[in-house]
Amino acid sequence: MLRFLALLGFTLSIGHSWSASAHAQDKKPATPKYKMPTIMVIAYADFPNQPEHQLAIAKYTASKGFNCVEAELDKLEICRKAGLMVRLGSIDFNKLLQAAPKLKEDPAVFGYYISDRRTSKAFPGFAKTARDFEVADPNHPTLFINRAEYNQFPEFVTVVKPMVLDYYHYHWYHKNHPERYYLYLKMFRDLSVKHDIPQMRCLGSNNPPEKIRQSMYVSLAYGVQAFHFWPPWFVTCKMDKDRNAVLEDGKPVFGLSDQAKTVSEVSMELKAIGPVLLKLKNEAVYHTDKTLPIGAEKAPADLWFQPEGESFLVSVFHDEQKSRYLMPVNHAVDKARELTLRFKDDAIALELIDRKTAKWRLLTLEKGALRLTLAPGDGELLRVK
Repeated sequence: MLRFLALLGFTLSIGHSWSASAHAQDKKPATPKYKMPTIMVIAYADFPNQPEHQLAIAKYTASKGFNCVEAELDKLEICRKAGLMVRLGSIDFNKLLQAAPKLKEDPAVFGYYISDRRTSKAFPGFAKTARDFEVADPNHPTLFINRAEYNQFPEFVTVVKPMVLDYYHYHWYHKNHPERYYLYLKMFRDLSVKHDIPQMRCLGSNNPPEKIRQSMYVSLAYGVQAFHFWPPWFVTCKMDKDRNAVLEDGKPVFGLSDQAKTVSEVSMELKAIGPVLLKLKNEAVYHTDKTLPIGAEKAPADLWFQPEGESFLVSVFHDEQKSRYLMPVNHAVDKARELTLRFKDDAIALELIDRKTAKWRLLTLEKGALRLTLAPGDGELLRVK
């Protein structure tokens, strides 16, 4: 809902000063560098009218693994009490801009949602809006969702200079150029690395569990650090026609949509692996497919490891100490498959992080090779010792 309101509101209320010259913008401070506070998983919770039940649904949302919600300013205090961050949006952008100076040190604020899927004609206006918000609050990003199929995102980065690179490509839908899935992932990853800005991705949620899981783990393998969804209304509340919570046994009734249940499961896993992923830089992604998808590449023959298997990709990361990490993903969604990783160094050791306990365990290699079975759409995070 906020997405449509914001699109209208941007057109109506942020039309002033769009023609600021490039020379004037050059005199302003450079865009602040932004780091994600955690791997973000953003949902929409259907808040009832009563404040006490609003706090209850916020706590319920956090208990399901989500760490952020789409909401307006009036929900910020309630979400803070529940341990949730808020992606703030409003049809009145001046209201957000006026509030921003008081929010710049607020850890409950994730960022300010501005607009969705606009063409390059809007980019100068976006740049002006981004600079205005950076003056008011240099610590939290303005968020503009790029439609990948417009193929204007390199220009978006150059003109708008965003703190976060946000986009969507609903690759499971046959009309949305699914053949460009890995091409767009690679192009956004390359832009993110080149400009040192974190990636955020909007995923289509009207999909079965294995496709949702695949979308999230493949995105993680390409360096994405934040997720939001369309349709986004994941957390439900039983309400009457006046939007008051209906009580059963004296308590409000909350629930998750079917799609949200899968996202919740992955979100719980990200509680364990997210703090590690957040510190890593994406180096490369190698595919094992006999016929490579557009934008994908095979591992070079002289690489320090070789992946073998059907329908896998393996991402290579490193941390600040140059320690190496691998994220293999079974990108097929029909059945479990076995991946083999062969290493040129027989003395190499591998650890796998447990997605429930966040503890590392040593894996057994046979003659310098690891065999790993992954469920449809699933991935794991490995550390090279």
